[in-house]
Amino acid sequence: MEREKYILVKHFCEKTHIEDTFVKNLFEYDLITYEKQDNDFFIDLKDIAEIERMFRLHNDLGINFEGLDAIKQMLKRMKKLEREMDLLQKRLRLYE
Repeated sequence: MEREKYILVKHFCEKTHIEDTFVKNLFEYDLITYEKQDNDFFIDLKDIAEIERMFRLHNDLGINFEGLDAIKQMLKRMKKLEREMDLLQKRLRLYE
């Protein structure tokens, strides 16, 4: 595990004032991934924006973890469809 790619969950929670139980619930619902080393949990730096977005959805809008999972799946599907649409538009331009 490369140290510069991961941050200790405890430090992340202290800096962002997000409870560690919230982050652990995200782990349990497979909404984010983590690395465990010597009884410490580390999150990937690329997941930080996702955690903060889910925290805002959960606190500001009251969306539960099942809802967060559904939103994440829908956003993932939308991104895939957008990529496919871009590819199809590029192909169409070839025939114009």
